[in-house]
Amino acid sequence: MGRKRRQAVKFTLRLHPGQDDDLIRWLGSLDGLHFGAKTQAVKEALRRGIESGDGPGRPAPAPAVDLPEIRAVVEAAVEQALARFEGRVSATPSAPPEVDEEVEALLDGLGANLVLADEG
Repeated sequence: MGRKRRQAVKFTLRLHPGQDDDLIRWLGSLDGLHFGAKTQAVKEALRRGIESGDGPGRPAPAPAVDLPEIRAVVEAAVEQALARFEGRVSATPSAPPEVDEEVEALLDGLGANLVLADEG
């Protein structure tokens, strides 16, 4: 008996200007790629969505992190904290803190993940 050939699944996705502009721009950026690359990019994006737990019956993903907004909040908090100590901070040098290798590695990893990529 011969091997059955599986049929490809085809679906249509409608994107609406004004509502899906980010997706429309992303798809447009793929137009210059070689044959099949656009399809492969869409498949990879769908797989990343599945791996992230986003989908029916799965917990909603964490909201997108707005790093500039977080930075503004942290800067404001630091300014307020420093204002409370105005005139009370002494310039007496203290002994350098002990370096914890594990903590340094975690901070380096965090810093690498929080760096914003250049847009443009």
